[in-house]
Amino acid sequence: VSMSGSQNRVASQVMATNPLLEAFGNARTSRNNNSSRFGKFIEIQFDSQRRMSGARIHIYLLEKSRVVQQASGERNYHVFYQLLRGLSAEDCAASYLDVLEMEQLRLVNQSGCTTI
Repeated sequence: VSMSGSQNRVASQVMATNPLLEAFGNARTSRNNNSSRFGKFIEIQFDSQRRMSGARIHIYLLEKSRVVQQASGERNYHVFYQLLRGLSAEDCAASYLDVLEMEQLRLVNQSGCTTI
């Protein structure tokens, strides 16, 4: 089955969301460094000629407790580590963060593993 240019563009855009969604929904667990802790449902939309015209992604966070507490050797969601690691001193000040070291932040330091 071949897709027209606009259908291929929509499909590419939907697939390009995966790395971003995984940063928000994946975390390190005791069994897996990149374990999915969320579910997603992708609703594909079609036009009147039955061509793919868009998509809508529904996200279901399955493990909300991980945000506030992590077991030893496990980590919070990847996005917290990625955002914090990328902050400059100016960004920290603008975000009301008075520390630059992730090891000092309870959100990400409970398990003792703060490396990305």
